[in-house]
Amino acid sequence: MPPQPGRTEAADAPNAAAGAPIDDFIRSRFVEMFLSNGRNGQLGMFAAGAALAFIWFDGTESTSALAWLGLMLAVGLARLRFTQRLVRHRDSRRSTRRIAVLLAVNGLLMAVPLTAFAHLGEQGRAAMTMILTAAAAASVATTAGYGRIFLAFAAPMLLPLAAAWAVLAGDGPALPGALGMGVLILMFLAYMSVVGRQAYAVFDESCRIRYAERERNAELNSALERADQANRTKTQFLAAASHDLRQPIHSMNALLAALSLRRLDERTREIVDLLGSVNQAMVGQLDGLLEISRLDAGVVKPELAALRLDEFAAMHHAMVAPVAAERGLRCMLALDHAVTVRSDRALLSRVLGNLTDNAMKFTPRGGEVEIALQHDGARAWLSVRDTGIGIAEEEHERVFQEFYQVGNVERDRSRGLGLGLSIVARLCALLGAELRLRSRPGQGTTLSIGLTAVPPDPARPAGEAGIAALAGLSVLVIDDEAQVRESMRLLLGELGCRIHLADGTAQAREVLAATRIDAALSDLRLREGDSGLIALREVQAQQPWARVVLVTGDTAPDRIREAEAAGLPLLHQPVAGWPR
Repeated sequence: MPPQPGRTEAADAPNAAAGAPIDDFIRSRFVEMFLSNGRNGQLGMFAAGAALAFIWFDGTESTSALAWLGLMLAVGLARLRFTQRLVRHRDSRRSTRRIAVLLAVNGLLMAVPLTAFAHLGEQGRAAMTMILTAAAAASVATTAGYGRIFLAFAAPMLLPLAAAWAVLAGDGPALPGALGMGVLILMFLAYMSVVGRQAYAVFDESCRIRYAERERNAELNSALERADQANRTKTQFLAAASHDLRQPIHSMNALLAALSLRRLDERTREIVDLLGSVNQAMVGQLDGLLEISRLDAGVVKPELAALRLDEFAAMHHAMVAPVAAERGLRCMLALDHAVTVRSDRALLSRVLGNLTDNAMKFTPRGGEVEIALQHDGARAWLSVRDTGIGIAEEEHERVFQEFYQVGNVERDRSRGLGLGLSIVARLCALLGAELRLRSRPGQGTTLSIGLTAVPPDPARPAGEAGIAALAGLSVLVIDDEAQVRESMRLLLGELGCRIHLADGTAQAREVLAATRIDAALSDLRLREGDSGLIALREVQAQQPWARVVLVTGDTAPDRIREAEAAGLPLLHQPVAGWPR
């Protein structure tokens, strides 16, 4: 007999546990299969019962046949109505035992017509034999060959049938083949047991495969959930760290900008410029963290417009060529011909800037960096090629992961944080641009951006308005950090502004009641439940003519979304440059 669900040595031991989870799963699957086939199986039983009752009554004219048929119908209807309730149990072992009892009752009821077997003619006995053996054979499918349950139904029918034929063999030489028929029925029962074993083996294997798939899916979902949680934790950490670092850097930038507006001797100017360079390096790294957070938050919305890609590439080349020359690199430009695309100039500039910055970082002195534009019909390809160290094929996917850098195991911070290509991949997806990478170690790298070409726009922009003069403006600065307020006072004072300071909405309300202001800047996060949104709404309510700007060093996606939803101009700390 094949191993049945849950039939292990441990399960048969007196103090065995409930069984392995997989065994319980197989038993549960069997119960579900039995219940789903219950209605069709019972209809088959009705048909077989009606045929047996007809044979019984036709051969004997006994009303017992009709009474038995009524009993069969009553049991069948009861099964249709109550089987689900009787069979289902949280312990799958009990469920299978109850199924075995139900089928044993059915098998015994099906054998009742054999009490009239000796009084039937040859055709009646043959027909009854065919019906009972067919019912037994069909039960292999409805029970999946589950040995104990298959035999609980088939044995109560076929063993009495074989005995009935054997009894006929003892009645004389008129039925010499009756004994042989009884033996054949026993052989049929044995054969169907073997077939049932094979059917159960298939059922068992399919259940094990399904169980393994379910476990793998559960493990995969758990791993994905852990990865999502880790990503959320990372975003929260970066947001908190970025905010805490941006406040002092913002103050430092403001102080450096204020200092640079004064007359300084050559040595002092050199120190200020050096401090500015160091500060800008920190700003660049924090900008990467901010951009990742903004992209993850989904608040970056591209503003698509017609863009002459050849002019865009030429302008970028003009900006980066001197930087490349300072690093001992040759920066070349190769333009196919004029081509127009629809894209966001600012976001695409960020993409191209990251690509050229990466190319210059990983190309040794004496090497080349090339910005190229090619047009192949409906597609324009903007590429950055370098003759640097190259990237192994197995690293091609990893270079687009956050904080991953090729050949920087020492984590040299002068080469950045490893966010450049991660930002490029996100921005390309946002712009609907295709991103391709071709590279081999020692043979350089080419990164290409594919954009859909469009007909040129006849209306060219007339240019951007200049920045309005700040001298004489009355500006309210709202920030809970005294250091930030003071640095902004010094900077805006150097630019000729009249400054009013407040540490929150309450102080801002007092300033607004006493003074007319032209503009207000407020940090997003203030103390004790206060916020820049509340403070600036107060400004707009009391002095609606005033220009308002929300300032934040926060990179948490939720807070960025909150600030964007307010519809206020948003400036991210630290402020990297000021108009002079």
